Amino acid sequence: MIPRTLFNAILAALACSAAAAHAADLTIHLDARDVARKRIHTEMTLAVAPGATTLVFPEWIPGEHSPSGPLDSMIGLVIEGNGQRLAWSRDPLDIFALRLNVPRGTNELHITLDSGLSTEGDGFTASPTSSDQLAVLPINEFVLYQKGRDAENIRTVLTVIPPQGWGVATALDTKPGSGGGFELEEASLTRVIDSPVQIGRYMKRVDLPGSAPMPELRHDIAIATDSAEALAFPEELVAGYGNLVAEAGALFGSRMYRHYTWLLTLSDHVAHFGLEHNESSDNRRDERTLIDSALTPWLAQLLSHEYIHSWNGKYRRPQALLSPDYQKPMDGSLLWVYEGLTEFWSDVLATRAGLLVPEQYRESLAVIAGTFDTEPGADWRPLGDTAVAAQQLYYSPAAFASSRRDTDFYDGSVFLWLDVDAEIRARTNGQASLDDFMQRFYAGQSGAPQVKPYVEQDVYDTLAQIAPGDWRALIRRHLDEYGTKALFGGLERSGWKLEYTAKNNFWLEYYEKRKQVTERRNSIGLRLDKDALITDVIEGRPAAKAGAGPGMTLIAVNGRKYTPEILDAAMVEAQSSKKPIELLVENNEFYKSLSVEYYDGPRFPHLVATGGQADTLSSVLAPKVTTPAK
Repeated sequence: MIPRTLFNAILAALACSAAAAHAADLTIHLDARDVARKRIHTEMTLAVAPGATTLVFPEWIPGEHSPSGPLDSMIGLVIEGNGQRLAWSRDPLDIFALRLNVPRGTNELHITLDSGLSTEGDGFTASPTSSDQLAVLPINEFVLYQKGRDAENIRTVLTVIPPQGWGVATALDTKPGSGGGFELEEASLTRVIDSPVQIGRYMKRVDLPGSAPMPELRHDIAIATDSAEALAFPEELVAGYGNLVAEAGALFGSRMYRHYTWLLTLSDHVAHFGLEHNESSDNRRDERTLIDSALTPWLAQLLSHEYIHSWNGKYRRPQALLSPDYQKPMDGSLLWVYEGLTEFWSDVLATRAGLLVPEQYRESLAVIAGTFDTEPGADWRPLGDTAVAAQQLYYSPAAFASSRRDTDFYDGSVFLWLDVDAEIRARTNGQASLDDFMQRFYAGQSGAPQVKPYVEQDVYDTLAQIAPGDWRALIRRHLDEYGTKALFGGLERSGWKLEYTAKNNFWLEYYEKRKQVTERRNSIGLRLDKDALITDVIEGRPAAKAGAGPGMTLIAVNGRKYTPEILDAAMVEAQSSKKPIELLVENNEFYKSLSVEYYDGPRFPHLVATGGQADTLSSVLAPKVTTPAK
């Protein structure tokens, strides 16, 4: 028997050892109280060992498909060990990496990072973004850790301090912390980075009805807006998004999350964007999105797309897109599955749920088809290359986008998967469809997030289990061939084809009003912004042949000040008069008149039934388990 005093000392020592054993590897205090000035102050404590060390910022973030990080936003950095400031140097061959020596006897670093967020007008970005009343904070922008460490093995505790009176929303559980902060549940760094934080003065959480499988799971939409008025969430949308949850459950047959939260940020002063995560998604749209019925269909497309990614992209992910330490470059070759299949299902499930109606779906698809019908880039660049080159194409300029091709693996793959669905139905005499592929390929144990990688052959093998035969040839025809023959073949196999009329496409009208642009690519061959700047021309179309080019400003049409209506009227007039349309343009302070020989009048894309082909598209759009909300 040992003395009581010694026994107590041993217990105390064991308690200290146990606490140390369970201490987080990384603690992050993110102070956002100055976010109205676009400033964030972050303090980190990182467990380390003495000696030469390389710290890294996350570079390759799942879903962003290109290198990103805080290199532009970093406006201050101090690293200390045992109270001593340590010198660091950037790796000249890897600018995301910082090299330093950790002194002997030092077991943790204290890191202070100051960040300046992007300002309004900085455009498309996954970076942190804010207005005076709210902010979205992707945590990968505020963290450093040792190079070579798997982020899944770095235990992390995050505390966020918003401005006084603001709320906090994230997929991780939160509890009040000291100093007005909110402490998030301890999790791996992978989970923390996968859980962006939304803060705001005007916030609201909308609970959605659950459904099988696992109807007990929580699904909600966390809304942050610039005004109390913009928080209104109509009851029909509650029912509609509840239907979306139900239709997704029926499609996948599982739920690969413990709960799911859409972070919906509504502001006219933040970068509009969408990014998927396992148990949440970062969705940014216009302030009046919920109170302007013309904007709600666009919201449905976004929220459906990012939700589907919880299965397609987060759970099932291409092997070449895995980067456990966020440093390994990603290979986007299979983005036609990761993004393309998600894009296919996003509008389909939104339609099944009643958030879109079939006519809206068809008009939207017609706009996409019309885009590819007048895209000269398809003549030299196959669809598959747009996936491989995604990291460059995401940030390419608008000028000559139609000749270069954009991130076409999104919309172009919709026709690929329509073709696959029609082929499954044909091979099985209508007994199976693409729904059956989804059930099999995404099968798994519902619950906590997990990753199950795949390679291209796995896709073909699963399709062959449902409908035997050669699937590689059909799919690679879409990906590898030049031109749009395979694309329009997929559309026509679904029972529909592209047609042009003088009647405007109402989905295109929605798009033009929302984006404040004018799209006349299918007729005269011009794309213009709200200031009459020509952003792109369609090579081979009349305007380009007459000398129009990106960067010019359209001043007048047939001697009258340009408006979209004046341009359309001039096309109608030319159709009957057979006289060229005269465009006055400014090009870098120089003026010139262009004589455009175009006589076919306004042309807007629509889908019409082929009549000689089974209408499989309508079967694809039919609800499976829900009654669409009125």
